[in-house]
Amino acid sequence: MAVEGVHPARLIRDEGAWSPRQGVGPAHVRVWRTELGRVAVVISGYGAENDLETVLPLLREEYPDDTVDFFFHRPMDWAAPAYYAELTSDDDGGTVTLTHIGGDTLAARLGPALYATEDPDDHSTGWGGA
Repeated sequence: MAVEGVHPARLIRDEGAWSPRQGVGPAHVRVWRTELGRVAVVISGYGAENDLETVLPLLREEYPDDTVDFFFHRPMDWAAPAYYAELTSDDDGGTVTLTHIGGDTLAARLGPALYATEDPDDHSTGWGGA
């Protein structure tokens, strides 16, 4: 599948076993430079899924000079279907909201590296669901 990017996004980080602290992780963290002063972070996996309120501020601190857009990818497993979501947090960072989006919508923004760097154990149809 050829995917054209809206921005010339460039993959700048692909860390498969990122764990921000004891008890959280591991998660798969990928970061794209989408434009000057802006990055998109995609967090994948079961490790960070239940503690996004902790994970987002830690990742935001790693890019202090950038606006950070967050996305989540939950790989499919035997118990649950896969999905992609855009993440937003309230002003105090205490509540994170997941808004489901299509994988192809995110791939159009980030380019083919989204699918090329996905977790090999994700057996979703269409890379993370619709």
